[in-house]
Amino acid sequence: MSAIAAALLLAALQDSTPRKTLLQEATVTGERFRTQTSEIRLKSATLGGLGTATGSVESLLRTLPGVVASDELSSQYSVRGGTYDENLVYVNGFELYRPQLARSGQQEGLSVLNPDLVSSLTFTAGGFNAELGDKLASALEVNYRRVDSSRARVRLGGFSGGATVWQGNLGIGIRYRSNVLFARTGDVFGDFRADSRDAQVVWTGRHGAWHHEFLGIVQQNGFRLSPESRTTEFGTVTQVLRLQVAMAGTEYYGFQNGFAGWRTRRAFGQRSVIDAEASLSQALEVEHSDIESAYRLGDVNSNMGSDQFGELSYLRGSGGFQRYARNDLWVRDVHTALRGSHILSESAQLNWTIGQRMQFAQDRVHEWINLDSAGYSLMHQPTIVAIGPNDTSYTADSTLELYSVLQSAGLLNNVKNWASMTWSKNWVGPDRTVHLRFGQRILRDSRSGEWRWSPRASLSIGPTGQSTWLAYLNAGSYAQTATVRELRNWTANGLETDARMQHAWHLIAGTKLYGSRLGRPWMYQIEAYLKYQDRAFAFEQDGMRIRYLGTQPGRAVVSGLDQQLHSTWVGDAESWVSLSLFRAREQFDEGWQRRGTDYRFAFSMRIEDHLPGQPKNRVYLVANVTGGFPFGLPLENPKPFKAPPYRRMDLGFERVLPAWRGIQPRIALEAYNLLEIRNTASYFWVMDISTASQYAVPNYLTNRLINLSLRADF
Repeated sequence: MSAIAAALLLAALQDSTPRKTLLQEATVTGERFRTQTSEIRLKSATLGGLGTATGSVESLLRTLPGVVASDELSSQYSVRGGTYDENLVYVNGFELYRPQLARSGQQEGLSVLNPDLVSSLTFTAGGFNAELGDKLASALEVNYRRVDSSRARVRLGGFSGGATVWQGNLGIGIRYRSNVLFARTGDVFGDFRADSRDAQVVWTGRHGAWHHEFLGIVQQNGFRLSPESRTTEFGTVTQVLRLQVAMAGTEYYGFQNGFAGWRTRRAFGQRSVIDAEASLSQALEVEHSDIESAYRLGDVNSNMGSDQFGELSYLRGSGGFQRYARNDLWVRDVHTALRGSHILSESAQLNWTIGQRMQFAQDRVHEWINLDSAGYSLMHQPTIVAIGPNDTSYTADSTLELYSVLQSAGLLNNVKNWASMTWSKNWVGPDRTVHLRFGQRILRDSRSGEWRWSPRASLSIGPTGQSTWLAYLNAGSYAQTATVRELRNWTANGLETDARMQHAWHLIAGTKLYGSRLGRPWMYQIEAYLKYQDRAFAFEQDGMRIRYLGTQPGRAVVSGLDQQLHSTWVGDAESWVSLSLFRAREQFDEGWQRRGTDYRFAFSMRIEDHLPGQPKNRVYLVANVTGGFPFGLPLENPKPFKAPPYRRMDLGFERVLPAWRGIQPRIALEAYNLLEIRNTASYFWVMDISTASQYAVPNYLTNRLINLSLRADF
């Protein structure tokens, strides 16, 4: 709702710049005090995504404090120890749907956000206000607006392209992307097809005193792989293991998403605006796989003086592997809401919302894995031998069980009703200005039959008439209505539709310092936070896929410290350095243990600068270093092992070419994974039947890749 209020009333009481909005005969004005506390805002000039593998908005979002991600091709991210499912995403005030079946970033393709349509974004890593929905971790508010005089923009690259056109109040964007080049840098050799395309439309219009807005999105992502072989080396410096796999079959992942949203607003007098909203989103996700393989696992000869250097010196095991999956998910979401914004006085404002969301989903997950080593199908039940006093009996057990069977099917039919109210007020003194925001949210979930009251508050203080520092404190209650992913039971057939909602308490204390050095402004922000989940679900990460291990409630605690140093070096281009230190723990049947998102630390930076004396030659640098994630055997808890840290650096160079007939071209050269570090996305478990040992074989992410792209503004 805060994004809507900013567009309607220019969000009185929350910035230091006086602004006005004219709606026919009604004029609404307000003085915004800088009280966005933990919110982080980025400008459109920063959101081009140059120098990142996906070129998406989320790729830059991962460099902000509190945000962690470990797959450069995915648009998913974890915030302060939360899962990928705990993040809200809004475009022009409309909440968008996130994919559920994606196992890796290769399958996701395009992000739902088109960076060429984005004018600004606001990101809140917890402690967001009562108008922003029901998730446990963060809220991302994106505005699609026309921000410059260009009428059109065209992008062409080695694996992606797109065009954006603005005509009056109508904006249209189309995009295409293929992840084939990235997929071929991995260990799997075969026939890849990865095509993603989308079209987005944003329109605003006016009819008398009424103002209308429309947002439409159609997206299709497809990933098909016919693998032939795979060779992966792992282990230590003194003991290198090699897995060689010969494969046959095909796997296919398809995601089709559609969204349409309409909003109508009207101003009543000079202090009130009412708007009504309706949206429909629908998604069809398909994951089909039938892969058969034969593998060999052995030690690699690391003796450089040996004639067999680099070859297998000892065969630890061999066998067969077959994976079958027929997973389908169909989701439809209908949302309606009525909102109001009222200026009560020169220093007070009231926002309220009444809404309903109807969720329908049909889910089917059916997948199994069969392991065969030395002719024994796992899990193999041997013959039972019983030695008695007079005779020895042999009981033949003819059953051959599959190594793993995952099955879940069911229907989800849920109606969520809510009402929210947020009151904010400024007290301006001669030396200090204090801002208080108090909100509450009442939620009813028809699936579980629960009622939830969520109070949320924010208090900030700063000097009057200056922007030298700001101190703030946020606290609140946050509930999350369950989707299909949380309700799947991987050990039984069906959805646990009677499970209660997850819930968390947030407490955040922070400060911002402002200044300038060498004529360049800077901002330093530090936050300490505590997130306590009195109702949490256990889960594990399988690449980008989250598998919840039942809905038996437990407890989780996340505490940490986030820091960011932000500056502007070139024009309106932004640069920053972020550091996050945190710990995520959970408790279920046993004692406290590491949560699946307990990365412990995350360091990132995004730098934009130009060559000395050559402002048209710019350089973009994006770097990330993140702690390793906990892992263990599938569908088991706890996770006693830790993956290596995620380390990556992307570099981009851009040259602005001379304009020609009103066309401004730019050419860019990008180097992805500049240091050529093989990061781990997930693990593939292989068993040696002779010793009953299991080996975690890493699934590596993308290698180094060079891309040349062209952009032209008309």
